[in-house]
Formats: sequence, C-alpha cells, structure tokens
Amino acid sequence: MLKLKPRNYCIPNCLNGALAYSALLVFLVTAVQGLQLSAFTTKTPRVSKYTTKSPSASSMNHDATASLYRFNATNGITCILMQVDGLIGIKYRNKLNEDVEADLYMPDSPQLSGECDESNMEILTMEFKGFRLSMTFKKSSGGEGWYINLFELTYSSSNPLFEHPDRPGLNVKLTSPVHTPMYFATPVGKAYVCDKEQKVIMYAPNDSGDQSGHIARLYLRDLHMQSFMFKETGKWGPSFHCSATGSYRDETAPLAVGTALAIAVLLTISGYGGWRYFKIKKVQYGSME
Repeated sequence: MLKLKPRNYCIPNCLNGALAYSALLVFLVTAVQGLQLSAFTTKTPRVSKYTTKSPSASSMNHDATASLYRFNATNGITCILMQVDGLIGIKYRNKLNEDVEADLYMPDSPQLSGECDESNMEILTMEFKGFRLSMTFKKSSGGEGWYINLFELTYSSSNPLFEHPDRPGLNVKLTSPVHTPMYFATPVGKAYVCDKEQKVIMYAPNDSGDQSGHIARLYLRDLHMQSFMFKETGKWGPSFHCSATGSYRDETAPLAVGTALAIAVLLTISGYGGWRYFKIKKVQYGSME
C-alpha cells in the first residue's frame, strides 16, 4: 500500500494569516489612539455669549485668564488646588418686571476658607464682592475617587451687582440640583483637567421658601482641579481628562484597552490555527488508511 507523507498545510497558511491579522490590529489600535489623542489636544471653539477675562498684554495664554486657588490644611499641606477661568451669571427680575442677567467673574484673590480635616469630605469657600461660593468635595464609597457633591452660592438681592431688583433685601441661597450629586468624578491622586466649558446651574429648592426667583449659572473654563491632595510638594497629580461629550477619560485607558484587544485577537487566531491543524491532520491520516 502506498503511504503518503502527511503534509501540514495549516502552519504556513495560519502563520501568514496570524501575521496579517496582527499587522491589521496594530494599525487599527494606532489609528484609534491617534484619534483619541487628537480629540484632547485640539481645542474646539467655545460657544458662549460670555467673554473671558482680558489677559495682560505680556501673557496671551490660557494661564493668563485663569485664576489659581490654593487651600492648605492645618498642617500646611495643600489639600485643594484649582485653576479656572470662572464666571457666574445670575438671572433676576427688575422693577420693570423684566428678566435680566448680571455677570460676575471669579476673582484672582478671593478670601479663601474651608475644611480639610476630614478624610472623606473637604470644603472650599470663596468670598468676594458680597458673594459666597462654596464647593463640597467628597470621596466615593470605596475611597478610590473624588468628586464635587454640592455647589452653593449665597448673597443679598440688594447687592450692587443687581440694578433695580424687584425684591431687594432678601438673603439668597442657591444650590446645585440634588439629583446631580457627582460633578467632575476623578480618581484619588489625579487632577481633573477639562478645556471644554463646564456649566453648573444653581437655584433655590422648592421647599426652601426662597422668594427671590434667582437662577445662577457657573461657567468653568480651562478647568484644572484636584482635591484630597496628600503630597507635601503641593503639585498637580497625573491628569484625568474630560471628553468632548462630558464623560471622563483616564490617560492609561487607551493603552490598556488596546493591549487587551491585541491579546484577545492573538489568542483567537492561535486557537483557530490549532483547531485547523489537528482537523487537517486527522483528515489526512484518515485518507491514508
């Protein structure tokens, strides 16, 4: 009986297929990462009716229009650090029964106060021109992330910022909505960074008894912020970027996803190659019998 020498038709074909799939995978991962990086390095024009603070003639950059706020704990170590070009727009009604808006920039040097003694909550308060803006930072239940839980703005409706208000002499207290309890969620040890303009709406809850009818909008531009800082240097941690859609992106995420995808595809190709090898080998030996 003529014996045929079994041939392994799968190894060269599967090897060539694996190399082709690997090259295609590398190309796709590189292209996706390039698109992700370009989305965060190219700034899109802001759509806003407000203009930012005028920078000094000697420095025409983003840092020139942004103000830096640093609050230290009782041990002298920085616990909250924020850099932002901020604007508060307050809508109110005047004596002519017209709805108008008054604009207030967040100044470079407000009076800062707060609390940094608790391990799971920190508070930063700014006082300027008769206004008091407070932000409450909290840690997530597992302690792995931080976020702003509450914005609060208090002032008098007789503040000179308002021209002929219809209801002067009221103590106004506006807060962010309770159904949005997590603003700017970020891993602990990292700094939230966002070039896109962020907007926070504040109003008086229905059960507060507030009679002013005021609504405030806080505009935060070129935001760089970190709370629960533990480094004695008081410097920013690694950046945690927001996306153009308002979601958040860790700088290490694209690499991890791409690596996992590559491993999964290679394992699939290897498994398929092994299955093809043993199947063809079985058929060849069956034909020799």
